[in-house]
Amino acid sequence: APAGDSHPREAPAELGRCPPRHPARFLPRALAAAVPPSPRPRHAMSSDAPRRLRRLQDADLDGKVVLVRVDHNCVRRGALTDAFRVDATVATLYNIIERGGRPVLMTHVGRPYDKKTKTITVDDDDAATCVARYLQARLGVTFAVPEFRADDTRGIVDIDTSVNWLIDDLKARRIGGVYLPNARWFAGEEGHFGEDLSQRFAAQLAGIADVFVNDAFGSWQPHVSTWGVTKLLPSYAGLLMQKEVKALDALLHPTRPFVAVIAGAKLDTKIGTVKAIAERCDSLMLGGQLYNAYLAAKFGITIAGVSLEDVELARVSLLGDTEIERKLLPLSTLVESADLSGCGCVPRDGVCGDVSTNDAAKKNHQPRASPRSGRR
Repeated sequence: APAGDSHPREAPAELGRCPPRHPARFLPRALAAAVPPSPRPRHAMSSDAPRRLRRLQDADLDGKVVLVRVDHNCVRRGALTDAFRVDATVATLYNIIERGGRPVLMTHVGRPYDKKTKTITVDDDDAATCVARYLQARLGVTFAVPEFRADDTRGIVDIDTSVNWLIDDLKARRIGGVYLPNARWFAGEEGHFGEDLSQRFAAQLAGIADVFVNDAFGSWQPHVSTWGVTKLLPSYAGLLMQKEVKALDALLHPTRPFVAVIAGAKLDTKIGTVKAIAERCDSLMLGGQLYNAYLAAKFGITIAGVSLEDVELARVSLLGDTEIERKLLPLSTLVESADLSGCGCVPRDGVCGDVSTNDAAKKNHQPRASPRSGRR
């Protein structure tokens, strides 16, 4: 327990928020003057393992607290929407626990930082509590979710001392795991509030763990919870990360004909990937909001959930790219109008495409399209 903490010991909550017991800022345990070198692998790398990748299997985990960065960004309005992402990381968690490690999980959820107001909003809609609840039911162990004090504009500035009690309970096996709050609720995570806060956040994360494991292949941004903490802790790739990296071989050495299927919710973070894969593949299929943005740009229509920024990006980077246009396969499209009086046509040049509709209706009609391509 931190020096000077006179608060009485309380049992951790079965699940959900564990309110802070101490207002002081978190003080990480003393770090060595220099981070000691990681132990050499005890087993030779198998021939199918990615070269130069430090693997979870080679880490000494016995009695260690292991910070695991996962990609459980599958929460909407506070509810779990895709259990597959969570299930995909269970093998890594089992490996850690079976070899004596004690897991502390962390993921990002959504985009709580508002670029216009330059503030972070801590909202239950973006909380990871539902993921911890699912893991608890799935694995049959208690996952504690701590709650830290949040600033009105910068989100959570520090990990406070309340987490120390949970780490003690984790080591003593009174709980099965700790699930930290949404990584993007922390002021230092993405670097929006200066390098000092980012370095402090990295030190605080390193202060509660002995080993870092990255199992979040989809979280490629160099943020504190994916990159900054690796400067302070021995770091390894989780089993899911290894599987994802190995799968990249199919992109580097594809079997022809090569049809690439790319989907997602944010075009701005995937446009580079789309362009790079388009150069290698024979045919390209877009799904989700990526294809919605393409349709909105191509036909000049409005689609719910697609930002104007993504539409403009699609207009410039997708419609303006001859390689993508040549290889892109059209998907079946369901067109709906914004009101009951709409005709449900396929729009032409942004206006009603129904020849039976009069000119006035064409002028006022605003068709709405959403791709419905069955998952095959």
